[in-house]
Amino acid sequence: MTASDSTVFRVTDLCVSLHDADAAARTMRNVPDDGCGVESPLWRPAIRGVSFEVNRGEVLSIVGESASGKTLSMYAAFRLLDPGAQATSGTVELFGQRVDAARGGEVVRKSGNTRRRGVPDDDDEWRQTVGSRVGFLFQDPIGSWTPHFTIGHQAGEALDEHTDLTPDEIERRVRDALGEVKLPRRGFGAFAFLLSRGEAQRAMLAAAIVKAPDLLIADEPLTGLDSTSAASVLALLRDMQDKRGMAMVFITHDLALAASFSDRIAIMYAGRLVETAPTQELMRRPRHPYTEGLIGALPMVGRDRLRPVRGSPPHLWHTAQGCSFAPRCDFTTEVCANVPPSVGVGEAASVACWLRDELSLQGILAGL
Repeated sequence: MTASDSTVFRVTDLCVSLHDADAAARTMRNVPDDGCGVESPLWRPAIRGVSFEVNRGEVLSIVGESASGKTLSMYAAFRLLDPGAQATSGTVELFGQRVDAARGGEVVRKSGNTRRRGVPDDDDEWRQTVGSRVGFLFQDPIGSWTPHFTIGHQAGEALDEHTDLTPDEIERRVRDALGEVKLPRRGFGAFAFLLSRGEAQRAMLAAAIVKAPDLLIADEPLTGLDSTSAASVLALLRDMQDKRGMAMVFITHDLALAASFSDRIAIMYAGRLVETAPTQELMRRPRHPYTEGLIGALPMVGRDRLRPVRGSPPHLWHTAQGCSFAPRCDFTTEVCANVPPSVGVGEAASVACWLRDELSLQGILAGL
């Protein structure tokens, strides 16, 4: 099987800009017409040339600090951005179907007072692919549900939209999925606000797997859960991935969690992927100083003290000329401060650092 045969999801050179409402208000002047008969707002680059791929049956974790652009990149890849963000370039390939990330945009559908994301109506093939073959776990397991519809009704929407199943068959499939996540009785007729956060996340997992997806996007699925509930959801994810052979993108700020769960890890910093490598290789032999910093901040048996990354991350739309990590890096040179680093690509790995071939960084020598 070739790499192209096994790749189910590929993002190439994705760039996203955010609308700077404060700057637009401060200008106090009209801005040029964008050719569509409306004024163009001020936009700032946020995601800068992100590229990655996920193969069949593989778990790729995207790891980074809060507001590093992990979720924004994923929404842009699936054309699910809110109006305050727009993809400006890049391509996305999903199960062999290739689309321009910058073409089209989100359609916001209203159900009562609730705004709901959806891909453009004029791209039926893309909607069909995403709706039938991709499952999503969002960060907010309660707020992601429409409050005045039951869990069972919403969990079956994708099947109703993209299959010819009868209502009875859809209900049976949804109840089976709820049983798999251990919500067989309470889940189907419940409203989200009646569920605990852990139950709502398991219900979302049921909605994701009810269509037997080939790709699952799990965006910080353990956020806000107590340790018991988090362990339960994580065990369910592992079990589903093993049994179904799904590809998975697991978005998290927790490097230790990613290392325990992933085949490969991609490290994101300030809107760029700075290092991508197989999990054991990345943890034992990091090649980017930021990756070394994240590993140094992990508590471990036998480690006398943590080695946290000094300083604070920049705003996502920072304007630094060179490497965005340079102000926090212990190895910065003049070229680092003034020129964005090139990306060195090897077999199954890449790193964006001018000193990637010169540094000897500290990782975890054992235990993986």
